[in-house]
Amino acid sequence: MGKKIWITAGILIVLGGLGTYYFHTRGNDTLKSDNFETVAVAKGNIKQVVTATGKIQPINTISVGTQVSGIVETVLADYNDEVVEGQLLAQLDTSVLVENRNDAKARLDLANAKQKIAKLNYDRIEKLYKDKLIAKASLEEAEIDLATADANVLTAQADFNKAERNYGYAQITSPVSGTIISKEIEQGQTVAASLQTPTLFTVAEDLSKMQIEANIAEADIGSIKPDMPVTFTVDAYPADTFRGEVRQIRLSPTEESNVVMYTVVIEVDNESRKLLPGMTAFVSLVIEERDDVLRIPATALQYKPNALVRQFIPKGKIELKPTEAMVYRFDKNRVVPVVFEKGLADTSWVEVLSGLKEGDRVITEYITRGGRKR
Repeated sequence: MGKKIWITAGILIVLGGLGTYYFHTRGNDTLKSDNFETVAVAKGNIKQVVTATGKIQPINTISVGTQVSGIVETVLADYNDEVVEGQLLAQLDTSVLVENRNDAKARLDLANAKQKIAKLNYDRIEKLYKDKLIAKASLEEAEIDLATADANVLTAQADFNKAERNYGYAQITSPVSGTIISKEIEQGQTVAASLQTPTLFTVAEDLSKMQIEANIAEADIGSIKPDMPVTFTVDAYPADTFRGEVRQIRLSPTEESNVVMYTVVIEVDNESRKLLPGMTAFVSLVIEERDDVLRIPATALQYKPNALVRQFIPKGKIELKPTEAMVYRFDKNRVVPVVFEKGLADTSWVEVLSGLKEGDRVITEYITRGGRKR
């Protein structure tokens, strides 16, 4: 009885395998063309593009600060104001600075007066020494007094110059011509410059020229060259495409999620003033472009035959060169591997240099009896 059960089970397993085989091959010992989804080799365009994002910034921005502390007495510039080099932007209270300058001037005048007295005394003692009426020690003492007076004048002059400069620092002027894009002070505010120079204004030198600092992965950076044309879009004007050129590839890398990135600086013309500082640019750099070339979809290179299809592929090992790739064709109830020389490739297409001709159909999917793709 037990032996009959094992025989029955074996028969069922064999029948099940035959049924599965029939299901996939539709009861034939060969495959048919409608078992596969194919695509024809045809001519078209291929564009290899590197994409990135970056912030739009003015080419040159200047932070305007103050080297002295004090209360902001007057603010004469605001956001978006066009300013010229040397224009007064703000004025600090100068009452203390004026007193410091006056004190330094008084000490300078006093030092000058003492210097004159020391010089007269030296001249008088020198004459007496030449007439041999006094000892040399008296002349040496007069020389020391004169030298001390000269040094005191230099010290007082330096203190006065410093007080004069500090008084001038109370006048906050623009170092360049441009546009104010940031203002950090208001009238009556106290600014302290004891530890570091506080920023009062930020001036963009020329908003008609902007730049994008885009991060490019190390795998793509070798394809980026100076003067390469660039196109980009911004969310503010989704229908517009803007253009620029690569100006610099910075050599200092950064790392993001274990990927080494390099900063590529892209110069942009902004005569229209549409582009504003801080906008996000979605950048496309065209590495290479070819028109009207033979091409196949990249999906054709991703197709791998399953175990059932491999029964219908001629045996043999195929060695591929770095410039070659392999696809499969359906030919006379057989699945035939085809090696071709590949050229330019983008995310969707691969150029065919040789090994395939226009009109050849290559497999992209296997279709089961139920219509499922595998």
